[in-house]
Amino acid sequence: MLKAARRLYLAHGAEGVSARRLAREVGCSPTAIYLYYRSVGDLLEHLRMEGHARLSSSLRAVTGRDAIERLRAMGRAYFRFGKDNPSYYVLMFSLRPSDMPGREAVQREMQTLLVVRDAVQAGMQAGELRPGDATVVANALWAQVHGVTALAVSGLLLATAAGHDAEVLEAVLEGALVPLRP
Repeated sequence: MLKAARRLYLAHGAEGVSARRLAREVGCSPTAIYLYYRSVGDLLEHLRMEGHARLSSSLRAVTGRDAIERLRAMGRAYFRFGKDNPSYYVLMFSLRPSDMPGREAVQREMQTLLVVRDAVQAGMQAGELRPGDATVVANALWAQVHGVTALAVSGLLLATAAGHDAEVLEAVLEGALVPLRP
């Protein structure tokens, strides 16, 4: 059912995932979904968490650099994830369920931020970054990289800086990382 929901979502967006469409895809009755998921929203929440796991994995794959270069590479990986997976990105950050996500969902979402926080903390401990609150710094970096990524995914960056995505990202990263140097 999750595979069918993923196919439907990637092809048609959230509006394209319904109990009836899912039933047609998997060959069951529309009520069968409720044997496995509380609602279609619950199924979309599983896809959101899948997106967060993929993003977190791509950030964890960045290793073996000094703190500034590692954070720069993480920013590039985040941007690339958004550009390569716009449907997941929108689901992860724009289409939050109307009710607050459960504790498990919030913890899984935070794993992405914690990868960045751990890189910041390691850089501070190694003397490669200015001392400070690693969580605050990670959130500030995330906000800046997320902003340029959201503009790129939405198509607004294409409208304002056509063909210059990479340069805009590098300018954002430089502006965010220079003040972190000791």
